[in-house]
Amino acid sequence: MAKLRIKTTWFRKDAGRAEDETASVLALNFWKMASKSVDDISMADYEIGGPARGFGIIAEMGAFMLHIADRMLFERVDDERRSALIGAAGVKLGEFIATNIHDLLNDDNDTRDYQEEFLDFLNRRADDYSTFEFPPDEPNYAIKRYLANVMRERMEAHDQTWIIDQVIEFQAPEAIETVAKLINGFFPRQEAEQA
Repeated sequence: MAKLRIKTTWFRKDAGRAEDETASVLALNFWKMASKSVDDISMADYEIGGPARGFGIIAEMGAFMLHIADRMLFERVDDERRSALIGAAGVKLGEFIATNIHDLLNDDNDTRDYQEEFLDFLNRRADDYSTFEFPPDEPNYAIKRYLANVMRERMEAHDQTWIIDQVIEFQAPEAIETVAKLINGFFPRQEAEQA
């Protein structure tokens, strides 16, 4: 599996950045990582089958990464800022998903609001993930297992047994590593402790 290059710092550190800029960078990197997960799963000989399953995997990975980012930001920024940042990143990720679905379908008569559907899905998954304990900076096995189980539900029957191992051993750790790099890059601990 190829490594994904991500932006974790601003070129000009002295330039103030709006929260929406940071949220956009988070969302773009989550989109890239989620898309890479689809490619990795496909290259590991799991049947993606079509765009619906691929976008379903992207939605699951995106929701997972947003939640991990939310938890990692918990002690680094105040609740209002964290909520605004994660909310804006979720909206932007939904925009990326909707744009890519519309581009893929190329159907001017398609009136579905894919962004709104993703945001509804994201809120449901946030409720699910909120029930898990989260040791500082490292999600526990249970949350990774939950991701694996919801991914399992999206796969063909012949792939359902093995996708759990793929997600727990490869996709979840790589996603967590990506989120940690982003959060540590944009919100270093020492800055968070001084704020």
